[in-house]
Order: sequence, then C-alpha cells, then structure tokens
Amino acid sequence: MTIPDPETSVRKEREDTDASLLAERNQADAELAHTAAVVDKDQDRIVEVASDRAKETLRAARALADRDLTRTGAPAKVRDEVQATRAAEDRTIADEGAVAAQRLSVEREEHQSALASILHLERQATDEGLLAERARADEVVATRDDFLGMVSHDLRNMLGGIALSADLLAKNATNMGDHGALTVRHAERIQRFTARMNRLVGDLLDVVSLEAGKLHVTLRTVDAAQLVKEAAEAFQQGFVAQGINLTTTVAPGVIMVKCDQERILQVLANLLGNALKFTEHGGDVALSVAATEAGAHFAVIDTGVGIPAGHASAIFERFRQVSTKDRRGLGLGLYIAKSIIDAHGGSIWAESEPAGGAALHFILPDAVAAPA
Repeated sequence: MTIPDPETSVRKEREDTDASLLAERNQADAELAHTAAVVDKDQDRIVEVASDRAKETLRAARALADRDLTRTGAPAKVRDEVQATRAAEDRTIADEGAVAAQRLSVEREEHQSALASILHLERQATDEGLLAERARADEVVATRDDFLGMVSHDLRNMLGGIALSADLLAKNATNMGDHGALTVRHAERIQRFTARMNRLVGDLLDVVSLEAGKLHVTLRTVDAAQLVKEAAEAFQQGFVAQGINLTTTVAPGVIMVKCDQERILQVLANLLGNALKFTEHGGDVALSVAATEAGAHFAVIDTGVGIPAGHASAIFERFRQVSTKDRRGLGLGLYIAKSIIDAHGGSIWAESEPAGGAALHFILPDAVAAPA
C-alpha cells in the first residue's frame, strides 16, 4: 500500500486556484459590466434631461413668438414663413440628434473594445507569469529535494561515525575509575544527541519521500502488544532520565494487526517523543492498545502542557507548532505519523485531557482480536 500521490494533491490545489481565479475574473467582469451599464445609463439620463430642457426652452420661445405675432396682427404669409423655418429647424435638430446618438454609440463600442483589449493583455501577462512561477517553483522543489536527499545521506554517514566513536569511547573508559565513569556519561550523552539528530534526518528524508510519493508500507501480521513493548523499551531510558513515569497497558487477549511494523514503531516513537518533549519532570505518560470495533486502538496520554484550543488538527500539519515561541522540534513528527496512518487506511487524532495534558490516538483498521 502506498500513500496518495502528492502530485494529485498539487494538481487539485492548482485546479482549485484556477477555479478561484476564474470565479474572481467572472465577478470582475460582472462588476465591470454593471459599472459600464450604470455609467451608460447615467450618460443617457444626462443627455435626455438636457434634450428635454432644450425642447422646453424652444417651445417656450416659440410660444412667446406666436403671442407677439398675434398681438401685432402679423399677416398669414409671415406666419407661414415662420412655420416653415421652424420645420427646417426641427429637421436639423433631429438630424443632429441622430448623428450625436450614433457618434456616442460608436464611442461606447470603441471604449468597451479598448477596455476588453487591455483586460485581455493584463490577463495574458498574469497567466504567463503564473505559468513561469509554477515552473520555477517545481524546479526549485525538485532541486531542493535532491539536495536534501544527498545531504541527509552524508549526514547519516557522519552521525554513524560519531555514534560508533562514542560507543568505543564508553567501552574503553569502563575501567578508568571515577574519571572513566564521567567519560562514559559524556559518551552516552553524545550517543543520545546523535540518535536525536539521526531521527531528525530521518524525518526530513521521510518528508521528501512523502512529497515525491515514494513512501511505501509493507503489510504483515504483527502482535500489537509486541509493538507497544518495543516502543516503550526504546524510550524507557529517556523517560527515566527526565524523571517522567512511562506506563504501558495492553488489553486482555491477543490483538493481531496487519501493518508495516517498522513504520508503526516509527509512529509510536513520534508520539512518545512528542509526549517526552512536552511533559515536565515528575509527569506521567501512558501508552496503551485495545481492540475496538474499528480496529486496534493505540493511545499515548500525557500530563504535559496540553493542546491549545483550536489546534487539535493543526498539530498534524507539516512544520506546524502551536506556539511560535516554542522551538521544540520542527513540527515533522506528527505530520509523518499522520501520513503513515493514512497510508494504512487508519485514523489519527488528538485531544486535550480535562485535567491537563494531551491524548494522541490512532486506529489501525485491519486488526483481529482473540482470547488470551
């Protein structure tokens, strides 16, 4: 079984971005069309009002002229000439109005065409810039991943040499009395720091594998109790060194799960490591497994600082930390754990404990429980 191809997620993200961009463009077009319609309507109203006022002024002037003609007793010939002149003026006004309306229509079309051309050029430049930026981003990511893979490999080789040298130093110092005991303690500290650095390098490599779609899980049937035992034994010394009580609980019966043993041990290590980082001296951490209808239910519950409200899901995001002031780790462990559990078709989640602390749970669905 493999995790979903990250290229699909990237493609989906880009499709969502394109859809959002298209929606924004359609909205902008609608707003532009509405604005243009409002402007055109306002212009038409201004022209209409001006025309009505001009006509009213002309009618008033003609009415005064007719009254003067009546008072002065102008002959019929003069009146006919006035009417002919007015008819010619009306035709001229009508022709000028038609020409003005046609000119205004042409100007509007040219204006709209110019706006459309400018908008098209801007969008074309935006699209070209977006494509170029995406190509550069893909190239940077590919180069970064290759570089990270090579550097991580070299770092692991050097860390292996440091760990081996520390082990030899501790063995040679066992017969050197008090000074030798101090040397042994320092050598053990070097080994612990080396192990932590090696886990960090492993986390970085796993992130690269996740992004490249190359993180595979090999399923086989494993005893869940054995998983809990191995994980607890690996961390027992670290918990004792920090004065934290680690307990394990395995429900009665035999719980067999189909999983990638090394990957699930990695998940348990990440959860225990998280509890170790955030639990104070004198605190408690409990690791348990039980059979449920949904599958094998693993849990790591601590009495540490807990999870702030609203961050129960965010802690599983890559490089996410609940506080910018807290630099304990890079925020990769829980992200990798979730990716591994997702690859098994399981579920993982976090809860805050009522009395303080945090509880991290995950379920492996392919499990079979049998009586002890």
